[in-house]
Amino acid sequence: MTVIYEAIPVEGVTALNSQLSGVKWSDGTLFLDFTITDKPMIARATIKDCDIFRVLSESYVPESETEEQTGLSEEHLVYSVEGSFFYKHHVPTIFGVSSTHYRFVTGPRLIDVLARTPPVMRTLGVSK
Repeated sequence: MTVIYEAIPVEGVTALNSQLSGVKWSDGTLFLDFTITDKPMIARATIKDCDIFRVLSESYVPESETEEQTGLSEEHLVYSVEGSFFYKHHVPTIFGVSSTHYRFVTGPRLIDVLARTPPVMRTLGVSK
């Protein structure tokens, strides 16, 4: 089966210029901060109603999760994902709710999120 990625564009942010710099999970809301390496800014994802998440090094993606993929590009940081092993393994087996799989892709990291609401992305300027 093919895993289908649908990009969620974030202006000025790509997989290649983003590095995960912070993770906080509080009361079912996940906050992910990404340092933008070529600009003085941070991209922050706020994901309410997060059921589960994981952070992986791209070199440690389990063999069972190396399905054929379509729609993945270096141009995007965040995607909604359909047909992944990660989703099928957790929903509805563990969570009896309707969650969506979101994947954040940076150079060295993958962040998988199962949530009932989509991520809200915003960029924050930082001073040097």
